[in-house]
Amino acid sequence: MSGNERLPLLPLDDTVVLPGMAVPVELDGAEARVAVEAAGAQEGTGRVLLVPRLHGRYAGVGTVAVVEQVGRLPGGQPGALVRGTARARVGAGATGPGGALWVEVTVLADEAVDEGARELAREYRGLVVSVLQARGAWQLIDGVQRVTDPSAVADTAGYASHLTAEQELTLLETPDVAARLRLAIGWAREHLAELEVAETIRKDVQEGMDRQQREFLLRRQLAA
Repeated sequence: MSGNERLPLLPLDDTVVLPGMAVPVELDGAEARVAVEAAGAQEGTGRVLLVPRLHGRYAGVGTVAVVEQVGRLPGGQPGALVRGTARARVGAGATGPGGALWVEVTVLADEAVDEGARELAREYRGLVVSVLQARGAWQLIDGVQRVTDPSAVADTAGYASHLTAEQELTLLETPDVAARLRLAIGWAREHLAELEVAETIRKDVQEGMDRQQREFLLRRQLAA
């Protein structure tokens, strides 16, 4: 894909989609609707450029995405299912066919992956599994463990509910795989530590309540 290629821009307010993610997009707004319609009019491609718009400002990097399905979302509103495929730098834009904003895109290729990046990917995958276990989300673990490509492993962080949109944008803007993994590892460690603290507090509270209940029953027995 060359830097001169143009794609319809689909802005995402306070939302970031990383490559590999499949997400539903509402088509209530004119910007999203005309972008998806323009993508559908492309011969054999059906692609858009998803660009985060955080706090009203467009990011300089977006995600090339394929529009896989157009229809209705569970709530009944019009929507589309899009799947991110690659990072891309946002270039100049102009209104094009269908009234959509068409922009030039330059795909950002991943940096070369070495054994260090593969080790970081294994570490991050292990942290994600630990977080899912702590949350009781056992049904997701097999899917995580099947992802082995270091770049894809790093981009699964886009599904992490504890990350802010700003953190996700940092990941999108980082083509270096090892650097992405180090960021994701640091944030995952922090979140896992928070979960462990919360679980310790929960257990302490439960043990205290159980002890009070036992003491209450004992006093009633002694008073009988």
